Amino acid sequence: MAQAHSAQTTHQVEADAHEEHKHPPINTYLKVWGILFVMSALLYFSDIAEMNTALKRFLATTFSLVKAGFIVSYFMHLKFERLSLIYAILLPPLLLLALAGILAAEGQYILGLRTLFGGGGP
Repeated sequence: MAQAHSAQTTHQVEADAHEEHKHPPINTYLKVWGILFVMSALLYFSDIAEMNTALKRFLATTFSLVKAGFIVSYFMHLKFERLSLIYAILLPPLLLLALAGILAAEGQYILGLRTLFGGGGP
């Protein structure tokens, strides 16, 4: 009786592990590839269009981040992983970006103080 229960538990664990690593059908990958292609084309056309430089930079950053999200989610299979692994992979770069933003803001503040009080710029 104990062996039958142990064998059933083992099969259930193997089935759960197989279900956890199940990948989507090829249609999903083709759709994501199409979305990435369209976003790349939009990025290219926004670059050659005559518009404000700040708007171009904003669009380029936005498109690049969304494209990176699709690539990490589907082609690196992060969408199908456990939440703890997702946090372990995504939180450190996000924290680094936040710290870089804080340092950039502080650098602009210091440059403004130097300019205001006659210390000069770089």
